[in-house]
Amino acid sequence: MTKYSKASDSLVNVVDANGKAHKVTQRAFDVVYVHQGYKLSDGEVEVVNDPEEVDYFQSSREELEAVKNDDLKAFLDKEEIEFDAKAKKEDLIDLILGE
Repeated sequence: MTKYSKASDSLVNVVDANGKAHKVTQRAFDVVYVHQGYKLSDGEVEVVNDPEEVDYFQSSREELEAVKNDDLKAFLDKEEIEFDAKAKKEDLIDLILGE
């Protein structure tokens, strides 16, 4: 059994099935991401956190659920997609995924 400490610097670089890079904690990788098909990255990865540079159209529902509402709204604004300012995360994700 693996023991975990509360170290905030225990981030690892991972890549999803589409080759998109992410930084996650080692524990999150072991518990969640490894079961979703993510792989540890050998090298340094560039993680884009700026909603102006992210293309959420290429993301899965699971990935979008981890994104903050404000970032989803910023992306929709950038793409000039209308939405209700009080929309729930699920509604924002549906707009991005075209559902």
